[in-house]
Amino acid sequence: MKVVIMGSGRTGARVASSLATDGHDVSVIEPNHTQAMNLSRTLIDDGLITLVIGDGSGSEAMLEAGIEEADVFLALSGNDALNGLAAQKAKSVYRTRRVVCRVNDEGLRELYTSLGITVTSPTVLVADVILQTVPDITG
Repeated sequence: MKVVIMGSGRTGARVASSLATDGHDVSVIEPNHTQAMNLSRTLIDDGLITLVIGDGSGSEAMLEAGIEEADVFLALSGNDALNGLAAQKAKSVYRTRRVVCRVNDEGLRELYTSLGITVTSPTVLVADVILQTVPDITG
């Protein structure tokens, strides 16, 4: 499966490493050279992750990362507006089959979902895990 990931922070780097190790074709778009250091140098050197330094919402970087062949686009930067823009572009312009957008502002969930984009929120995910670990106190 071809996966393009925008953002190489802790989340993006971890997802990229896991997918690459599992044998998927992974490209990561990251504008910041320092942030790109979160990615496994070994996986990049071995050709298991392709790193594209550039604007993840820009056509040039998206095309270089292989968005036209991508099965999945993951917008995982820490910037909600950039994630939303890139996710919309992947979905509507490049017709990427599966698009996931990370957002911190829960108010954006409904908007992006209405555009056919799967939305994930670190806050909601962590809260759900914590609530699952709390013993049932209703009884």
